Amino acid sequence: MTSAQRTRTPWTPMAATALLWGSAFTAIQVALPDYSPASVALLRMAITIAVLLPCLFLGRIGRLHRGDVLRMAAFGLTGMTAYQVLLCAGEQSVDAGTAAMLIAASPVFTTVLGMAFLGDRPGRRGLAGLAVALTGALTVAVTSGGGSGSLMGALMVLAAAATQATSFALQKPLLKRYSGAECVFYGSLFGMVPLLPLAPEAVGQIAAADGHRTLAVLWLGLGCTAMAFWTWSRTLRATTASTASLVLYAVPVAALGLDAAFLGNLPSLNAVVGGLLVLAGVAVATVRRASKAPEPERVEPTVAERELVDSRR
Repeated sequence: MTSAQRTRTPWTPMAATALLWGSAFTAIQVALPDYSPASVALLRMAITIAVLLPCLFLGRIGRLHRGDVLRMAAFGLTGMTAYQVLLCAGEQSVDAGTAAMLIAASPVFTTVLGMAFLGDRPGRRGLAGLAVALTGALTVAVTSGGGSGSLMGALMVLAAAATQATSFALQKPLLKRYSGAECVFYGSLFGMVPLLPLAPEAVGQIAAADGHRTLAVLWLGLGCTAMAFWTWSRTLRATTASTASLVLYAVPVAALGLDAAFLGNLPSLNAVVGGLLVLAGVAVATVRRASKAPEPERVEPTVAERELVDSRR
């Protein structure tokens, strides 16, 4: 791809991706009154698998090699099962916008894991960014903790961000051999396994739930995962990873707007300030490293770009 072809920033797919990922937090809250957190997670993964299954039959999703089974299973259990169940459980007492701001701290946990296990050295600015982001996350958590239930919910969402970061560390070697779609497909398959005993409960909840709450669950699998993957892939193919990563900073803004528009939830000023601190800290701790060297021109996304593909589910 020539530099002239990369001069246009793909604002439309970038905005669509931010809205689709941001809508996941609102959709979860819409679904929760009639569905348990585990049922939401199970049904979302089942829908995602059903949508991607034709890709398997068409050969666009390759087979999983035996040597990667354990790592892919660990990725699915952390990034799919634990992340989604914890996020849904947290959103039972924390509004969607606040949850999105807390999940925005996930790259901080990823950086910490890189320091602990991969020998990454973020430097002084990186450490300062981590401190700012964690301060912001704690501010949001404490501010949302108007009662013991909401504080526990905020801590569950932070735990979800930590498990998501763990899944990124597990996924990183896999992205050298598998596409983002393959990771989502096989990760969802493994992620469903521990929740399968709850399938009868989930089916019973479908029968008893209001139609709009079931539509919210359907949207989580179809819109927030499958459609978002497509718009995100278009973004990565049209621009550099550093430019595309701006989407991740727009997701909490989209979630706040959608939460206010559809559910009438408005975060407190302190929560907004804390969310801004999270985003600022993440920017300092992570984005600065992408600016050290210009990215080469290419058509296919690199491993680093593929890693971004699954950074929101």
